[in-house]
Amino acid sequence: MTSCSVGPSYTPPGIGIPSEWKNKNEKCQGCEPNKISEQADLDYWWQVFDDAKLEELESLAIQNNRNLYVAYERINEARALMGIAASEFYPQINLNPVYTNTGELIKNYTNPNNVAAAPAIETNAFRAHELYYFMPINLSYEVDLWGKIRDQYDASKYTWLAQKKDYEVVMLSLTTNLATAYYQLRAIDAQIDLLLEVLKTRQTAYEINKARYEEEIIFYADVTLAAEEVDSALGQYNEVLRQRNVLEDQIAVLIGVPASEFCLEHMPLKGMPPCIPSGIPSEILLRRPDIAEAEYHLRSDHALIKRAYSLFFPSLTLTATGGFESPVLKDFLKWMSRYWMLGTNINQLIFDGFKTPYYLDSQIARFKEASGQYQQQVLIAFQEVEDALADLDSYAKQYDLAVATEEWAQETYQLYLDRYMLGVIYYINVANTERDLLNYKIAVNTLQGFRYVSTIQFIKALGGGWYYEP
Repeated sequence: MTSCSVGPSYTPPGIGIPSEWKNKNEKCQGCEPNKISEQADLDYWWQVFDDAKLEELESLAIQNNRNLYVAYERINEARALMGIAASEFYPQINLNPVYTNTGELIKNYTNPNNVAAAPAIETNAFRAHELYYFMPINLSYEVDLWGKIRDQYDASKYTWLAQKKDYEVVMLSLTTNLATAYYQLRAIDAQIDLLLEVLKTRQTAYEINKARYEEEIIFYADVTLAAEEVDSALGQYNEVLRQRNVLEDQIAVLIGVPASEFCLEHMPLKGMPPCIPSGIPSEILLRRPDIAEAEYHLRSDHALIKRAYSLFFPSLTLTATGGFESPVLKDFLKWMSRYWMLGTNINQLIFDGFKTPYYLDSQIARFKEASGQYQQQVLIAFQEVEDALADLDSYAKQYDLAVATEEWAQETYQLYLDRYMLGVIYYINVANTERDLLNYKIAVNTLQGFRYVSTIQFIKALGGGWYYEP
């Protein structure tokens, strides 16, 4: 049966949407034109990197990750609760057979000749044995006059939709965390190659210095300094191996396999990440799964406010019972022992110690709390995009400067090495310039990894999907 609705209508919180990003870049720095991605899908955003290994790992994560499985089961739970709420739209029918066999002591009082004024005469107590057979079918149906049942159903429905968006939030977090760890590991692989090359160079320098010392060409201090540089590079190499093992274990957990059984091949990071256009309309943030989830929770709390209003109005319940009733088994289930009853129950609240008004106040407060959380989430979303854009721009500029600095350091190192081989300067000058060169190479490698990570964070800030019209 249809119903009217009481309580305020839902109006989404008003939020000012900027027309463009503060840190918007007119062009992508350091990216090739064919690597500019104009669109992406929330479910497969990582395909913009065109990395087969990353796609394989993401597929394994989606299949095996336990957090994603838990999020999926939360959807099923919310859907079942929505079904429970929907069941109130229908009559509740149950069969309740009753059989009793009672023996008891009874003391009876009779009124002789059925005279009203005559006193009752007490008889002696006696035992009675009573049999009772009853098989009713009971029906109860609450008419949803004020939308109480529908509002409860709407609240459950929006909670279910919120859980679906929460699944997307978990999916986006899982896939971006995996991609971040993957490219960090690849950046470390490139650093491992760099350190192995440095170790080889420094070991050669140590052997040269040792031979020159034995020929009494140089002081022994040059030998000890060269040995010191070898051990220093070896220490750095062991540290990056440790970092790689940690990231490899992290990836193992994300894809749902034991860390002891997972190994990832050596894959040095090369090239630049794809360019994600920053001229995307800011309205797309409202489609972020976490923001959509927050609004569904807001709508659910609003539906509960309307339900709380309906509790002030009378409720109407229709009841019906039909079946068979007999004290004698042989007459049970015969037409003559039929039994039926129809009834209507109207309930109007008069006073309940202010429980219902306080319940309404609590629902209004929950709605306002959810509204504030929704608006805060939108502000955080804008912050995350602006931070990611600032990181993309800054890391691109730092990377270009680091590459130029590395080239100058390489030339400086070669000049000092040549002069040392001619015996003009001491080895300490070569060691210092070679150490600076290594630091600049590591900086270039690190910034390259940062550019990949900040690209992933930008994609995550956008919600994993976008469409851009240049």
